[in-house]
Amino acid sequence: EKEVGDFLEDGYLNADQAAWVRVCTLDMMDRIRPNAVALVDANDFSDFKLKSALGRFDGNVYPAILEASKKDPLNATEPGPGYEEHLKRLIVDGVGVYSGTASRL
Repeated sequence: EKEVGDFLEDGYLNADQAAWVRVCTLDMMDRIRPNAVALVDANDFSDFKLKSALGRFDGNVYPAILEASKKDPLNATEPGPGYEEHLKRLIVDGVGVYSGTASRL
């Protein structure tokens, strides 16, 4: 659907047909959605191969998300990169505290 402009430009579709593609894509997504998990499972892809913390075979979604976040390089240090340089002065010095001023627009 997102490349429909290429098909229009090259003359494979006319404007009416391009509109049908959009309508039919949404319709097909509604039809496929109830079976999406079964369709993916039919290919027997592992959670590792899908790189998915949400599509858990065992249903333990939130522990899997927490474990995945612990492995992310951005979470390797405590606090994360950029805290000292950018965020600390806003939080500690109170620069980011709401002062109750009104917009001047």
